[in-house]
Amino acid sequence: FPDHFFQHWNGYNVVSPIQDPVPVGALCPQFYGYYTPDDPTDGEYWGRPRYLSPILFLEHCGREIDPDELCQDDKQECASLILRFNGAGWLHGSFAARNILWQQGKPTEWPVKRLRSGKSFRLIDFGRSEKYSRIINRTGEQEIAFRLLHLLHRA
Repeated sequence: FPDHFFQHWNGYNVVSPIQDPVPVGALCPQFYGYYTPDDPTDGEYWGRPRYLSPILFLEHCGREIDPDELCQDDKQECASLILRFNGAGWLHGSFAARNILWQQGKPTEWPVKRLRSGKSFRLIDFGRSEKYSRIINRTGEQEIAFRLLHLLHRA
């Protein structure tokens, strides 16, 4: 993915076809690293070789959204995630409420200050994502997003 998917921005942007400015933050969870043990079979456990699996370190992004509990601004911010993802030439392939997570405040804020901040959202689960070759694919995914979030821009 492009670097800007992971960058934290301050400010707002208009993401077409949404006509109101939406906060522009990181689109995806932050990637902190990938650890593989030197020896994946380290010792024994109850007489069997013990396997140590690799570990992927990612930002904790909270819990899945419930579109019915979001205000209009939050719905537009969630829709902007898929619009920005598509705008960079990618299809998500599995867009659903379970693949948008939210948490109180911005991950870069001190935890005490997060309680008084707005929500931050991240798009997850890119197992079916791919670069798209036809614009019609992007349009279909955006229609799904607008219906899911009860936005009337196109639905």
